[in-house]
Order: sequence, then C-alpha cells, then structure tokens
Amino acid sequence: MVDSVKYNDWFNKANSDLTAAKILLEYNGDNAIVAFHCQQAIEKAFKGFMLKHKSKLVEGHSLVYLCKKASEIEFSIKQHMKNCAFVNQFYIETRYPSDIPMDVDKSEAQECIGIAEEILERIAGKYL
Repeated sequence: MVDSVKYNDWFNKANSDLTAAKILLEYNGDNAIVAFHCQQAIEKAFKGFMLKHKSKLVEGHSLVYLCKKASEIEFSIKQHMKNCAFVNQFYIETRYPSDIPMDVDKSEAQECIGIAEEILERIAGKYL
C-alpha cells in the first residue's frame, strides 16, 4: 500500500475518523474506540497539513511529535500540544487486548471528540 500524496485525501480520512467517533459515542459504542478514532483523525489532519505545506508526507503516529513538526510550519499549532498528549495516550492501549485494560469513560471520549473537532477545524479552516 502506498500512502496518498494528496493532502485533501488525508483531511477526508481525518473527517471520516471524527464522524466514526461521533457515531460510536452517540450509539454507546466502546469509548476506547471513540478515543482511538479521535487520535487517528488528528494524526491524519496533521499529516495532511504538513503534506500541503511541505509537499512531503511526515512519518510517525505520535500526536506530540506531529504537533511539534506542524508547529515548525505554523507556530500557533503548538498550543495544541497538551491536548495532543492527552489524546495520544489512546493510540496503542485502546487497540489491543490487555491483562490490565485501559478504561476510557464517556467524559474522556467526549473530551477526545472536542479536541479532535477543534484541531481539525483550526487546521482546515485557517491553514488550508
């Protein structure tokens, strides 16, 4: 599989992940999967943003790393670092079974959606 080099493709996928998170939350889906989709939405938005502005796809999945790289293009993005760290914790732990599972409550899932909405809206609305 080859990743798209069209930044709009990344934003479309980011919006799809955010929509999936909202639907899951609305219908009492697994809060951990809601949080994971939010992490994915933010990751893809940052990658789309950097692809647009650098014409190069940045590797990596850490939202903290991607936020830092995006802030090298637009410094004000750095204000999202703390929220990225919060959502980033749901990337791996929510995807695999564990002897000590990560419990994600509804308020955390809602917070992840709010963060993802804000970042996607900011990036798409202000920098594209």
